[in-house]
Amino acid sequence: MVVVTVHFTEDNQRWSHDFEVNEDVALRELKASMLNPPGNEEDIDSFELRLLGRRVPDFEKISEDCDLDFEYLGPEEGQIKARRDRADEHRWSELQRPFQEPPARDKSLIKVPARSPLQVPTPEAAKLPAVKGYSAQPAKRPSGATAKGPMTPLKRWEVIGGADKGGILVREGQSTTSKQLADRLSTGALVEELDLRGERLQYKRLTGSGPETGWVSLSVSGKEIVKPRPMSPEEMLTFECALSLQEELMEGFGKPEF
Repeated sequence: MVVVTVHFTEDNQRWSHDFEVNEDVALRELKASMLNPPGNEEDIDSFELRLLGRRVPDFEKISEDCDLDFEYLGPEEGQIKARRDRADEHRWSELQRPFQEPPARDKSLIKVPARSPLQVPTPEAAKLPAVKGYSAQPAKRPSGATAKGPMTPLKRWEVIGGADKGGILVREGQSTTSKQLADRLSTGALVEELDLRGERLQYKRLTGSGPETGWVSLSVSGKEIVKPRPMSPEEMLTFECALSLQEELMEGFGKPEF
């Protein structure tokens, strides 16, 4: 079962009600269950449920706990929007295509020139006198260095939501319809950003409890549940970063033109 919290607003008053429904049930079935006493199709069409201010189609599946806002439309406008939902249902995956992951790049199509225009010329080409008996060589690569030059600081995030539910939901993939993992990511956990696609964050857990890695949402119903956590200068200058900077200096001093 999943819990859908519906928020109602009328005459500057706001209240909420929780509805329990089966996982992956269509939104229209939730709307039907909200009517007391039970109503007809026109009654169901007369209102909509919104997420972040936008209508959620009647055929959309509910796969996790969420917060939605109630909006009364009236029979005429409601029927128009219901017909649009029915027209869009069979091509919904096509309409969502811009939000899916881009196709993998074919690296075989990328041609690398034999000699980059930025490549440093040899002493002969630059007409520089070579020192007799000396052949400049880059310094030995430090043990443990995995990259050359300064490393991009890792982005970290802190979980601030889900305190009343034992943490926030984690899914296996970027899509909000992908498999939900059994454990939640604990409130207060620090995570490292692996990928960020719109409102979806792929992370690696650093502190706290929950899945080691997965995808989470940055906000739910407009409420932030994961926020950026700036790194201190001490955290940014890691051992790996120091080794990489050292390697860049040693290779620079070893070049013939130095």
